[in-house]
Amino acid sequence: MRRGKKLLVVCRKLARVSNRRRRACYLRAMGYFIVSHNAALALLAHIPNPRFGDSEPEVVSIAGACALSDQEAQEVIDRYDLGIETLDLLVPSRADRRQSKHVKTHLCTNELPAGSFISLGHWMGDLDAYVCSPELAFLQAAHDGDAAEAIYAGYAMTSDYRLDNLAPGGVTSRGAGMRDGKLTTKELIAAYLDRASKLRGAAKAKALLPYVEEGSRSPRESGLCMFMSLPAHYGGLALGKAELNKKYFIRDGYNDGHNRKLRVLERTPDITLTAKAEVGLNKVRAGLLPEVLTALVDYDSDAIHDGSEKIHKDAERRNELQMLNGVAYFTVTTDQASDYEKLVRLCERVRRKLHRRKRPIFYKPMTEEARYLAQARVEIKRFKLWQTVIEAHQHW
Repeated sequence: MRRGKKLLVVCRKLARVSNRRRRACYLRAMGYFIVSHNAALALLAHIPNPRFGDSEPEVVSIAGACALSDQEAQEVIDRYDLGIETLDLLVPSRADRRQSKHVKTHLCTNELPAGSFISLGHWMGDLDAYVCSPELAFLQAAHDGDAAEAIYAGYAMTSDYRLDNLAPGGVTSRGAGMRDGKLTTKELIAAYLDRASKLRGAAKAKALLPYVEEGSRSPRESGLCMFMSLPAHYGGLALGKAELNKKYFIRDGYNDGHNRKLRVLERTPDITLTAKAEVGLNKVRAGLLPEVLTALVDYDSDAIHDGSEKIHKDAERRNELQMLNGVAYFTVTTDQASDYEKLVRLCERVRRKLHRRKRPIFYKPMTEEARYLAQARVEIKRFKLWQTVIEAHQHW
């Protein structure tokens, strides 16, 4: 009797395995896989914009998605040189879930709005490839990661750069190619979140979107902007409202001797910080200090700004930007960005120039011990933010 029961259990297990294999074969016949989550962020950051023209968003059913084998996933990672170990894939049922060295699946049982997936074309054999749209990838980052990682992903998806291991500094401009351009905008992300409001993570993504700044030209630039501008409860220094690569026009005072016209220069500092003065308000009232102050920050990477000719051009740019009235100018080097203490000291100089108070500001009366502990918690958050978006060499 016992032997018969054991045999029945074994037969049922074999039947379940057989059913799963039949389903896997059926899904393979459907012919596509969907790259998602962290792998989607990495893939989108490396490839030219996969959206072409003004065609209508494609509607793709999640029900037909399949997983890949370890070898196939490794081939995808190697083909695009993503710099990651694991390929994230969407699957429609629990029976399709798997986790191995190079494959991690995510269950998705809801049909998503049109435009959630972008075709990458035919992959190999009978398989086609899709990737989650930048808007959906941002939502997934908000749902799965902490706030800083999600905001950093938003910077990457709305940036003007693309990762290229062969380019100087590992970054190239998205405007450099004929069939390339910015992946998305904050406006498009907001519109998608409205359509996907019932999905998990949509509310959190909508709350984090205002902290994303468009137009970054490098991952390090994104990290520095976040470190300087995010509120203290996210680990930032809250130095002021940030803008990336804002254009300034400078009258150089150059006279060519013939037309008697001043030369107008166009300069684009990496980060522009504007803030209302909070310290020295008596000087503001007396008209000795502007109510709104501005600081310009440039990141001079060793990979891009090395060599005598480039050093000379950087010096020229600094001198030109010094001509702007009421504007403080700062330069962050690779050494300063890579050293937490040095970067905090530089940001402290920016804070004083902007006449801002140190964050956080404690309005409640506190004991000395409670204040010390509160400051320590803030410092830990700040150091973690620096590690996440500046020190770590993220693949996106």
